[in-house]
Amino acid sequence: MELHRVHNIFHPNHLGEEKQQMLNLNRRLETYLSRVKGLEEENEMLANEIKVWRHNNQGTLTRRRGLEEELRQARLEVDAAWRERVLTEVEVQKLTEEIQVLEMQRQMEAEAKMLANTKMEQSRKELEDEQRAQIWLKEKVNQLEHEMKFLIQTHEEDVAHLEATLSRSRAEMLPNQIHRSKQAPDLLKMGHEFSQRATRAWQEASESYQGQLAQLEESLDQARSRLSQVCLEKRENQLKLPPWPC
Repeated sequence: MELHRVHNIFHPNHLGEEKQQMLNLNRRLETYLSRVKGLEEENEMLANEIKVWRHNNQGTLTRRRGLEEELRQARLEVDAAWRERVLTEVEVQKLTEEIQVLEMQRQMEAEAKMLANTKMEQSRKELEDEQRAQIWLKEKVNQLEHEMKFLIQTHEEDVAHLEATLSRSRAEMLPNQIHRSKQAPDLLKMGHEFSQRATRAWQEASESYQGQLAQLEESLDQARSRLSQVCLEKRENQLKLPPWPC
């Protein structure tokens, strides 16, 4: 029986099957090894990809952090620019208001200067009118004084002439006193009346000229007062006139 078993083991058919099995095992092993090698290559490839991905991810993270920092800085700059814009707008508003105030002041000063110039021109004309009025009044006073002197001189001459006539009449009446006793009183009466009329006329003329002279002196005083007032107003207007910027 042992011999039969050994015979079966070394039987050619049995050896062929084992050889076929060995071939199959070899093929399977080769396939397995090939697959293992492929898996190892794939594993290595995946490991490399993981390394690359990790490296890229690290770069992406760094870049992301850099971008986030840039974004933060940009936001800070935008906020600063916005605040600067707000402050600038406030300053512009303030400057605009100041310019408007200065423009109003300039207009008011221009109007005040124009008004002051108008008043000064009016005062200058009034001053010239008062000066002309003073010159005319002085000339009128001189004329009246000259007329008064002439009137006094004429009156004195008339009185002297009348006195001379009366003296001659008295001298002529003495030799003929008896013959002309009736005519002498008439002549004396006529001379007395003539003297009274001349004196009265001189008094009336003198009073008239004195009245005119008083009126002229009063007008002259008023003109001087107005002239002083005009000069005072002129000085006040010059003081009130605001200094004009160059």
